Amino acid sequence: MSVYSYRAYDSAGRLTSGSLEADSLATLERRLRAAGIWMLEATEGRLERREEVSRLRLGRADLIGIFVQLTLLLRAGITLPNALQRLSQDNAGTKTGTVLASLLEQVSIGVPLHRAMGAYPRVFTPEITAVIEAGEISGQLPEVFASLQAYFEWCDQLVADVRQALMYPVIVLVAASGLVLMLFTLVVPKFVSLLTELSLEVPPLTRVVMAISQVLVHGWPVLLGAAVAVPFLIRYALRNPQVATWVDRKKMDLPVFGSLVSMIALSRFSHNLALLYRAGIPLLRGIEICQHLVGNRALAAALADAHRGVLEGKPLSRCLAAHEVFPQTLVTMIATGETSGTLDIALEGVADYYNKIIPRRIKVVFAIFNPAMMLSLIAVVGLVALAVILPILQLWNAR
Repeated sequence: MSVYSYRAYDSAGRLTSGSLEADSLATLERRLRAAGIWMLEATEGRLERREEVSRLRLGRADLIGIFVQLTLLLRAGITLPNALQRLSQDNAGTKTGTVLASLLEQVSIGVPLHRAMGAYPRVFTPEITAVIEAGEISGQLPEVFASLQAYFEWCDQLVADVRQALMYPVIVLVAASGLVLMLFTLVVPKFVSLLTELSLEVPPLTRVVMAISQVLVHGWPVLLGAAVAVPFLIRYALRNPQVATWVDRKKMDLPVFGSLVSMIALSRFSHNLALLYRAGIPLLRGIEICQHLVGNRALAAALADAHRGVLEGKPLSRCLAAHEVFPQTLVTMIATGETSGTLDIALEGVADYYNKIIPRRIKVVFAIFNPAMMLSLIAVVGLVALAVILPILQLWNAR
């Protein structure tokens, strides 16, 4: 199947252009004629405009706005093409308007909405297109858009909670780093010169502090180069699937933060699978899509193994129980849903469970992290102060 760029005119005599996938020019002309459009000319190949749109990205807030408005318009009885036309006009001159106008071009000539969205993977993820495809098949597009709206609003709230919790620690961490850097680069070097003049015996702790100061003062080009190079090396190493899986698994084992990392990944799994399954996506296809949405390679690898198990006829709960990354609570809830034939309700229950527990855990984690960071700062300043005081005490005792 090829992509054809065409110029045509509609029933009102207005010129229009666009691009469409078709087996041949004859098929293209028939599809345009069925949509009330008469083709003037067509050439094989994508339009530059469509390529530009495919490179656009929309934020989560923009997607939520699209889903909210489409839900309202479709529930009011407005057809999908008219709804897209209204929204593209309302958002004219913005990225959202450009994307909606491109979708309108495709939908107006008979392309299903999920296929039109699939041409722009940077805007509409496989999760979105799969759910919308199920909604088109079942005739429940308004309900599907409402579900997508609720899910993305939950994601937005979760990100907002994490950012709010991180704001104070980040400010304190930056200030503390500046203070420690000032101590080691300004205060300690002057003290070292004083000790050299007095020819005092230097205690081990003071020697350690002096060595750190010398490294920071004279070795800063190397440290700066390492600070720039290390992120690139880490990114390169994470291209290896085995390394990425190992790192993500270790993140889940971290003290204090590990449980939060695990819960966020599991919440994305439960929310996405609940959304897909409720929309009518087969369980196997839903698990396959979720592998790319959980944001954790270790969990994705466990889901790939569970997918193979379900394909062999095993219950999902038993496949998940074979991996320690899935807690017993989640496995039990899913097993109950499978036994009672209400897996969709069970998945929604798991998602609601994480809706409640994750915000609480965020508060608990940062309630522990903030005092720990302050104590660490006090300890560093105290050690530097002690390293300065010890030689002075020796001088005092010598007198």
